[in-house]
Amino acid sequence: MYFRVKAKPKKYGHYREIRGVVLLLVSFLYGYCVVLPEQSGAIGTAIANISFEVFGLAVYLIPLLLLWTGIMNLRTSIPLRSRLDAIWSVLLMVDASTFLSMIDRARNGAAGTVFGGWVGAKLNPLFFRLFDIYLSIVLLAGLFAYIASLLLRVSLRNLAIIAAHKLAEDYKQWQDARKDIKEVMPPRVRQVEPRPQRPESVFETKREPKIITAAVPAAHPFEKKAQPPQHKPVQPELPTVATVLEYKLPSIEFLSEDNIQHDMARDKGEHLANAELLTKTLKDFNIDAKVKEIIPGPVVTRYDIELAPGIKIQAVVALSENIALSMKAPSIRVVSIPEKSAVGVEVPNSESSLVGLKGILRSADFQESKSLLTLALGKTTDGIPYVTDLAPMPHLLIAGATGSGKSVGIHSIILSILYKARPDEVKFMLIDPKRLEMPVYKGLPHMYDPRVTADKADIITQPKEAAESLKKLVRVMEARYEKFAKAAVRNIEGYNEKMAAQGLPKEFYILVVIDELADLMLIATKEVEDSIQRLAQMARAVGIHLILATQRPSVDVITGVIKANFPARIAFQTTSKVDSRVILDSIGADALLGRGDMLFLPSGESKPIRLQGAFVSTKEAERVVDFIKKQNVPACYENLAAPAQADGGFSGSEENAQELLSALKLVQERKRVSQDLLKAHFGSSARATNLLSILETKGFIHKPEGTNRWTIYFDKINEYVNSTPEQSQ
Repeated sequence: MYFRVKAKPKKYGHYREIRGVVLLLVSFLYGYCVVLPEQSGAIGTAIANISFEVFGLAVYLIPLLLLWTGIMNLRTSIPLRSRLDAIWSVLLMVDASTFLSMIDRARNGAAGTVFGGWVGAKLNPLFFRLFDIYLSIVLLAGLFAYIASLLLRVSLRNLAIIAAHKLAEDYKQWQDARKDIKEVMPPRVRQVEPRPQRPESVFETKREPKIITAAVPAAHPFEKKAQPPQHKPVQPELPTVATVLEYKLPSIEFLSEDNIQHDMARDKGEHLANAELLTKTLKDFNIDAKVKEIIPGPVVTRYDIELAPGIKIQAVVALSENIALSMKAPSIRVVSIPEKSAVGVEVPNSESSLVGLKGILRSADFQESKSLLTLALGKTTDGIPYVTDLAPMPHLLIAGATGSGKSVGIHSIILSILYKARPDEVKFMLIDPKRLEMPVYKGLPHMYDPRVTADKADIITQPKEAAESLKKLVRVMEARYEKFAKAAVRNIEGYNEKMAAQGLPKEFYILVVIDELADLMLIATKEVEDSIQRLAQMARAVGIHLILATQRPSVDVITGVIKANFPARIAFQTTSKVDSRVILDSIGADALLGRGDMLFLPSGESKPIRLQGAFVSTKEAERVVDFIKKQNVPACYENLAAPAQADGGFSGSEENAQELLSALKLVQERKRVSQDLLKAHFGSSARATNLLSILETKGFIHKPEGTNRWTIYFDKINEYVNSTPEQSQ
């Protein structure tokens, strides 16, 4: 028996080497099929598919196991245990498939058993019931390491012992090195020569930056702009007929107090820390700068920095996102301040304060303003109330994203005028297609609608009615121009002065507020745009002013015609830089914080002013409106557009009636009607628009809903033409 076993290796000595080479070749071929199944032909693809179906991702271990077995066959010094190694290899594959299946289950739930193939899917529920997911993963990983050590002929115990001895040896060497260093060092204290200090840069902060609060009236860049414009028209306090009415302006106590609480010690430390962090951030990008002044505001704090010579402002603007990231701010805004030869970096405060309307109305700027159209917009970045006048603007465009504060800004504008003007001095024509924001003002004696009489005036919610009201307002404007021409005055201020001196009724201002312009432009684009264009170009002198608001600042809503006639604009937070350019012709609104944070571009200015809009709650507006309603002031005004309805939109002269008859004959002759046709015949776009509206009002033509073609009632036209023979001659 002994001699028989010893003789067998000699008889088959080369069989082991041949088997090793074959295993290496099979390892390569199998690995090629698994890794590149698309390039392995039909057989290779079938082998890869079957292998993945059975073992899942663990199939990548099979080429490695074949490779190791082939190496052991080629190395004659390693004793072979073919059957035992085969058993360990199969167990290793089963363990790996189950392990991958448990990993897939931990990631994707009970359905995730794809990683382990068929083997893993079968053993996964067993291990899950016995050990749950994470304990099963730990046990399978440990079992994998143990089986791999048996295949590799490595002892885990010896590896642990060797590692422990190595760590102990390294620690001992480290202790000996420390002891040797201590013995070599002399006992006396070594004298370290001071390093030569480089000369201090001009832009290193030698002292703390100055913190300027709102209590200091000087040294802030918007001081002059925060005052009301010097060229505003002053409404003289002369006796009028309406003075006899028992009317009282609302009390400021109906508004809530501003909730502004600051911990000055904490704020100072925070501002100084932010100034140091800002300087360090710029230094990291090779920009030498120092913070000169810190101007805290209710929502943002501006850090005025002085740049070193040769550094462009655009370099700081390009680092806006990096500065915001380092200062943990959602966004920052970089502005130039020519008054101080500095650059302002506006950083949001960690805790913002609520700016109320009461504090602005209480300010001296608002109280001393004589204009009936005084607007309390909000506070500047340094916390100073900002008050302006609508009359010299003369119109205002408001735009911004949804929820940015447009409706609240409109409420503050309306309430600020209600605190200044009586119902006989200012009238509101409110257009609210959304029907959500304006109902609080329903029933005010200040309401105005040129379509109806004063007792029926209400908030306009239908787009078609709004388009018609705007057309009628154009007629009111033309009638006022005729009235002012007869009185030989240039504007409404001169007319009111002349009428007050004679004891006659004055003319009231008309403020048109459109809360959502986009809804009107979708339904009646041509009519609304034409009316707005005419009013924006000519209505200023007769006391008609427009305030347009929209949440869709696109070029099809804010057209070039509208932008050209609305130099004063307010931009709330926008979703993109493109929207900011549509509103302001510059970027900046995209970096605002929302909730009333706005950029106000006054008329004639090149750069916008950042303001925090005044907040007005619905309850505050209701208290003011209820106080006005309880006074029972009658709503009355002379409807200058009403006579136009009775006589085809003209003053009743024979010449105007002849124009109407000429228009009807033109329609009879051409068998069609359009604004271009009437314009070509009468030579005036305004006259053509009025004639077209009159023809529709009197029932000669009609445009059905959803179409752009006029329906002409020729029978009615023929009857009208034949009934006026004396005019047709």
